Amino acid sequence: MSQNTNPLSAATPWNLVADGYSRTTMQMLAQYAEAAIAAVNIQPGSCVLDVACGPGTLALMVARKAAKVHGIDFSEPMLEICRRNAEQSSLNNIETQHGDAQAMPYADNLFDATFSMFGLMFFPDRGKGFAEIYRTLKPGGSIAVTSWAPVSESPAMQMMFGALRVMKPEISEPQAAVASLENPQVFKQEMQDAGFREVKIDRVRKYFPVETVEAFWSGMVEGSAPIQMLKRSMGEAEWREKEQLALHYLHTCLKSLPTTLASDAWLGTAVK
Repeated sequence: MSQNTNPLSAATPWNLVADGYSRTTMQMLAQYAEAAIAAVNIQPGSCVLDVACGPGTLALMVARKAAKVHGIDFSEPMLEICRRNAEQSSLNNIETQHGDAQAMPYADNLFDATFSMFGLMFFPDRGKGFAEIYRTLKPGGSIAVTSWAPVSESPAMQMMFGALRVMKPEISEPQAAVASLENPQVFKQEMQDAGFREVKIDRVRKYFPVETVEAFWSGMVEGSAPIQMLKRSMGEAEWREKEQLALHYLHTCLKSLPTTLASDAWLGTAVK
């Protein structure tokens, strides 16, 4: 159950994109982190875990509410950025751990709340991920997990994948992944199977500003692991040629600027 062969379930793409992700995508995902934190009652003395913490998108925010925040991720470059961001923000209550969140090095019943922002959705075995979160949460502790909704429901995602397919037509058009956390029924069932109660799956819609096509594309290239993987597979000349096709596509689709593009996610919350 919950097996995933998605290339984004490996560390390499995230290592590759770490710096750009922290400059671009991290800022965009902060909106979803705010929604997740608002859904959980964090007390001043709380000990919190951020699973697949990346550069600290959520950890940095929740550290201002909790007494201690632990962040675990399989990408050491991401963790280096998280530590640097914590130091620059004068936050000394964040501790990072390089490791596999499907087999975490934490004691049972340790955390008051656990979050995973767009991380657990990529786990090779989500069941193990949910089970580990359940094991390490205190009885009565809270969980909040986000996953993207289907691409068809998110104009921002449609733009990114449309540009990718113009560059490389053999890339399959995104299909609804009915066995993934894109499916709210699967999302709810997997949380319940792990033992969580009071499970709720809510839609969260956020909007991202698009000032110019060039700035929009630059941000996607810098902070998107799939685009960085594609770029890495091409030589410089081929990339520049294909990039012009992507820009032409975006100019065709985005004729009235500035604008905003919506992107939908699911927020799963529950208690142990």
